[in-house]
Amino acid sequence: MTPDEQPERAQSPVQRLFLLARLLRARPHTVAELAAATGQTLTVTARDLHELQSLEPELRVLPGPPQGYVIGTPDLDDAARLTLLRGLDALAARGSEPAASLAPLRAALTAPLPAHVRAALPTTVTARPAASDLALNAVTQAWLACRPIRFQEWQPGNRRAARLHPLRIETHPVSGDLLVVGRDPDHAGEVRTYRLGRMLHVTPEAGTFTPDLLDPAQTPALPCTPLPVEAERSVPVTLRFTGEATFRVLEGGHACLGEPSINPDGSVDAPLLVPHDAGGVPRSVLPWLLSWGPQVQVLGPDAVRAEWQRLTREAAEVATQTPTLFVQHGAA
Repeated sequence: MTPDEQPERAQSPVQRLFLLARLLRARPHTVAELAAATGQTLTVTARDLHELQSLEPELRVLPGPPQGYVIGTPDLDDAARLTLLRGLDALAARGSEPAASLAPLRAALTAPLPAHVRAALPTTVTARPAASDLALNAVTQAWLACRPIRFQEWQPGNRRAARLHPLRIETHPVSGDLLVVGRDPDHAGEVRTYRLGRMLHVTPEAGTFTPDLLDPAQTPALPCTPLPVEAERSVPVTLRFTGEATFRVLEGGHACLGEPSINPDGSVDAPLLVPHDAGGVPRSVLPWLLSWGPQVQVLGPDAVRAEWQRLTREAAEVATQTPTLFVQHGAA
């Protein structure tokens, strides 16, 4: 019996059967837990369970010790539950999914496991739901019910009102950020993608819409960025973006970048956390930095800026050289 479950004594056998069925549909229980939750003895509870098995075809016995009982949950073995739990913990550790949204699912997966396994699993503290939890819940409910949503999209120094017919919730393939994809009813049904973390005050609207399948070619391309790294193993690098890059940074999607700030000349500064490397800029970050071309500058620290300058000078020198053409390789 969990702390929030109080004993509920039922007098007649029929009342006890209905009470057991309600408890077992909520989550798996052992005989001892059922006896504590119903205020009955182990003998009476075991006899009632035997009677309930003949009335509830979906009642299943979970392997122990101790044995558990449940009605109507997915048929997953314990190995599959542990696999799913590892996935949930990985999402929570990366911050890809709001922790409060994962807590009920994690509890449902953990409850049927043997006691010695449950004791060894890492514990999570369910805090007060964050804004991202509330936004995810509102978007999910609107998506399931085919209802439009209205919200405010947050951008540095600015908020704008927006509406959307949500058609998909997906995860960024690199950063792990949650993305909401749908059609904008105020702009001829154009396909839009929003970062859930930038959606504020999400509210479902009255009425419904008819969902349609999105053509993958219509979905805006997702920027590919280096994976975020842990702060204690990272070095903050300050970058300045200019030209078209400023819009790409402000629209979001680059989870490795910190909060951007807009300069008076229109350029954008943003911190980048990179893995610590005694040799300068890590190899995993160099291709990404160079991919911005002349639209990015490394402002500091000095050692990283010097390494970036050396690499760009070498790239420029190679670009000015006339390549040797080898006839036998077909280049000529």
